[in-house]
Amino acid sequence: MGINARSFLELKGDLVYLRKLDKEYLEQYWENLSNSSIESTIFTGTQQVFSKSDTEEYLEHISKDRGRIDFLIFSKESNKLVGEVVINDIDRNNRGASTRVSINRKEDFNKGYGTEAMILSLNYGFGMLNLHRIELEAFSFNERAIHVYEKIGFVREGIRRDGCFFNNKYYNMITMSILEEEFREKYNNEDLLENFND
Repeated sequence: MGINARSFLELKGDLVYLRKLDKEYLEQYWENLSNSSIESTIFTGTQQVFSKSDTEEYLEHISKDRGRIDFLIFSKESNKLVGEVVINDIDRNNRGASTRVSINRKEDFNKGYGTEAMILSLNYGFGMLNLHRIELEAFSFNERAIHVYEKIGFVREGIRRDGCFFNNKYYNMITMSILEEEFREKYNNEDLLENFND
């Protein structure tokens, strides 16, 4: 895994590399959102259709938000944009944050992209952002994602009953978190950090 200064940040894994989302990627990002598969929409609970101008305004907004960092996920094999992983709601006083990951097209599911992207971003969150706790929420029916999160090291904490209203139905949300010491025990930070360079 490595880091360089281009567009502020790039993280590299074996399968994917992450780049900080900014206005430079407007065309790719909007196209990726527009062509998201129905499965991606269902699992992320996305209910809004974004126009290109909406997307441009969104990128402008998040560029000023110091409480988040958005990464685009690119396949190393194809250099194709496949999704995004976000650390948001950063609470520097309590050293906590939330995270989410999305792989946008069905043909890119089950390739390990989301898992590796999440591990790279967690390493950044616990290391560079000095976070202690990172949490996420998953739909109770999204057993595949919950299994992956548990495999990464997230622990189930509870259920937010009827926490999301999607497609005329309420769904429970599973709250999960991972702590810095749990992450460090599971992943050898020396291996994760050995290729960091400017």
